[in-house]
Amino acid sequence: MRVLLTNDDGIEAPGLLALAHALRDAGHDLVVAAPAGDSSGSGTSLGAIDHGTIVACEPHALPGLDGVPAHRVSAPPAFAVLAACFGALGPPPDVVVAGINDGHNTGRSVLHSSTVGAALTASTAGRSALAVSCGDRPGARFDTAAAVGVAVLDWLVAHAPKRTVLNVNVPDVDLGDLRGVRWARLGRVGSSGLMIKPAADGLRLERFPTAQDVLSLDEHADTDAALVAARCVAVTGLLGGPREVSDLGSLEGVLPVG
Repeated sequence: MRVLLTNDDGIEAPGLLALAHALRDAGHDLVVAAPAGDSSGSGTSLGAIDHGTIVACEPHALPGLDGVPAHRVSAPPAFAVLAACFGALGPPPDVVVAGINDGHNTGRSVLHSSTVGAALTASTAGRSALAVSCGDRPGARFDTAAAVGVAVLDWLVAHAPKRTVLNVNVPDVDLGDLRGVRWARLGRVGSSGLMIKPAADGLRLERFPTAQDVLSLDEHADTDAALVAARCVAVTGLLGGPREVSDLGSLEGVLPVG
């Protein structure tokens, strides 16, 4: 199966490299196309789309991945997805994977996530897609998230209809310490919040973690952020609605053995 891998943290991000190795080792025909630099928070933006615009795109060697074509694109990940699906980067992919994002994409913040935006963009080109995220560095467990990402991708391809988009958030623990995989409701409260405050030279952005007692409330217990806090892999269906996706069957047994 031909898999396109992209991300929003840039082509040199460690999360993308971890997932690229895992997908290659799983036997997938892998192609990578990712932004030249950090494109976080750009959602489904394509960047400049005026007629005749030239977007810089050049080969990029990924460490330890000889033979895997990789493209450094001076545009957000949604653009890279469309370019690949249109056949501009070689044979079009069968499925798209975005990640591993440095930081969980939970709650309403997924609207702004360009990791999730890349996956949603793939659906407009008729592909199923997977967005994979774990926690922030330095505690981010890209190794665990990569193993989970490959396993959920196998499930997606085997059981879901075309154009299904899943958002996967993985706790930062050893693979063997995960407490299973759960279908998750998109929460009103995410794993972290964002404040925008006036500053002397403009506007200051401040991120803060959501309090654990808020995430553990009954009204939030089955949400993506709460399940990640409980050390469960949270899988949310974004295309077609969580109900239709969760009706496809159980995810029990999808995790590889740690």
